Amino acid sequence: MWIFSLKGSRFKGVNGFEELRKIVKQGAEFAKDVANIMQERADLETTYAKGLSRLSTKIMKLSSNSSGSLCEGWKATSVEMECESDFHKHLSRALWEEISKPLKTWVETQQKTRRPIEAMVEKAVRQLADRRNDEYKTKKNAFSMSRDLEKFEEQLAEARDGKGKYTDRDITKLEKKCRQQYDVVQKCDKEYSEACQKAEAARQEWDLSILKGAAQMQVIEEDRINKMQELLKVFNSNISQQGPQLSQAYANLDKVVSQIDLKEDLKNVMKERGTGPPQPHQILFDCYAEDMNLAMNVNRRKQALKSYLFYIESAVEREKKGKEGVEKLLQVYKDRPNFADADAQDEAKNRLMQVTFTLNFLEASHLKINTALSVMNGQSKPNHRFVQYIETLKDKQGIPTSTLRLPLNIALEGGTSYIATSNSTGSVEHSPPVSPYDDFDQEEFSDDEFDNNYEYPGSVGSTGQCRVMYDYSANADDELDIKLGDIINVYTRQPDGWWQGELHGKVGIFPANYVEEI
Repeated sequence: MWIFSLKGSRFKGVNGFEELRKIVKQGAEFAKDVANIMQERADLETTYAKGLSRLSTKIMKLSSNSSGSLCEGWKATSVEMECESDFHKHLSRALWEEISKPLKTWVETQQKTRRPIEAMVEKAVRQLADRRNDEYKTKKNAFSMSRDLEKFEEQLAEARDGKGKYTDRDITKLEKKCRQQYDVVQKCDKEYSEACQKAEAARQEWDLSILKGAAQMQVIEEDRINKMQELLKVFNSNISQQGPQLSQAYANLDKVVSQIDLKEDLKNVMKERGTGPPQPHQILFDCYAEDMNLAMNVNRRKQALKSYLFYIESAVEREKKGKEGVEKLLQVYKDRPNFADADAQDEAKNRLMQVTFTLNFLEASHLKINTALSVMNGQSKPNHRFVQYIETLKDKQGIPTSTLRLPLNIALEGGTSYIATSNSTGSVEHSPPVSPYDDFDQEEFSDDEFDNNYEYPGSVGSTGQCRVMYDYSANADDELDIKLGDIINVYTRQPDGWWQGELHGKVGIFPANYVEEI
């Protein structure tokens, strides 16, 4: 049986999935109608002439809405029905037991198979909508809190400069209020950062659900076409046993059935109704300090921009490690084709695509914020191939939304060495951002708000053990050296392809692709 490859499919993205769903539903209705027709054919054998003519007309009408060699086969069946006038009643049992009944059962089974696929996609759509809503709420709150902080800072500056009637007690209160508001801003920035990454993760999950759903829908449609071809052959076999007076009609039908070309039919459907490859649509980071039209102290603006760059660069380092692990696994699959089945290899390829898209998302966000910092430092704007694909729009309240729309070929190429070579952030060292209120605080502000080692959204803590399948040498202090056969106690499983566990009394991270769960 010819297998319809997803790699060559034109049914991609939301439109592709919806179009496939329509095709599958239309195919199911067609199969259901054919099953009913065959049942009627069996019931009407005693009044063959009248009933057969009516059914011939119905099949011709059904086939007129479709095209291709398979459709031509059913049209030939209609012609053959019209030629038969003295069909034997014993065909009734054969038509019911071998065609109508199995086809009805198959249609019911197909409907049950289709429901969980549609439910999976609908769930991903709802989750994406919820994440986008959370993202907007936290963004709006972060902007509002930053705006309030600037107001308090301005009041404090006026008080310190002796403008207005402020006592030392008033100044102390203002300093306390600023410290408290700064803590609120840091918390809101963290919540927005996490919500933004959760939204991107939900978008990727939605994208992957669409991809998987389309592939599964294609399998269902291919199964339907093969089933219809099989039943058409069964029908042809039964009627071909009739008398020599119908031999010419049977020969014509047999010729059409033998010329059915499933590959050509599917190619025609893709050509006529294919939607083409999707374009990734990624919502980037937008911070208050990035907009030069919003009021903000110059030093605080720079510090805020540097803080965001630090958070992004930390995330990039983790994603790059995950990508390296997936690429190594794919190389193993390439060197040893029989090591894993097709599903495992497809899963690894999909994971590499997800990590690549995440790096694009982080790199574009870094570029945007780094550009703002470069302008403040009097430097030229960074030159990057993503620039022309970034669009920023503001809502009625002035809150921006920046979108990255990369053509699929560019998105799949992955990032560049831009962040590693960027010199616009020369003052952004590999350490957490420092609060400007450290001199005032009774208790030092914790770096845990935006720790470089914070857990990504979607990480699920669990316990268990795994066995090492390949040797791996640590490239950083927080990584474990693992060797073939080692048993590791697993603490957490992170979605970036790295797990945390304990080996020989040492706790660290290691690539999940190098182990198997016990």
